[in-house]
Amino acid sequence: MQGYADYTFYVDTYHGSMDEADFSRHILSATQYIRYVTAGKSDAYAGDELKYASCEAADMYYVASQADSGDRGRVKSENNDGYSVSYASEGKEGETDEELISRKIYGIVRRWLLPTGLMYRKVRCGCDYECRHHDL
Repeated sequence: MQGYADYTFYVDTYHGSMDEADFSRHILSATQYIRYVTAGKSDAYAGDELKYASCEAADMYYVASQADSGDRGRVKSENNDGYSVSYASEGKEGETDEELISRKIYGIVRRWLLPTGLMYRKVRCGCDYECRHHDL
């Protein structure tokens, strides 16, 4: 399987900062995720939006893989009566790290690809101009 963007595009046009080995690993995950959310329609698309979406998604996968498990985030509240510290997180209440990353990547892909029609999932009859049954 080949990614939607190559390393040359990533460095020269997108201006990414991953090294080539990390890029090669994460671009495949990004490509597969985009293929999943577009129901495979992205394979036939040749626009640059697809390349930018895959590069930004690959960056998000990279950031997630580099996250230090000891970093709990910014302090939300602190109590000096006893030792008590609460940390704010980006995720929703009860959301796992995987769900947070998936939600962020979906937002990236949606922002880049929604205007292209690749994320359109409605079923059409194929003869709109004749029968006007636009949605089945």
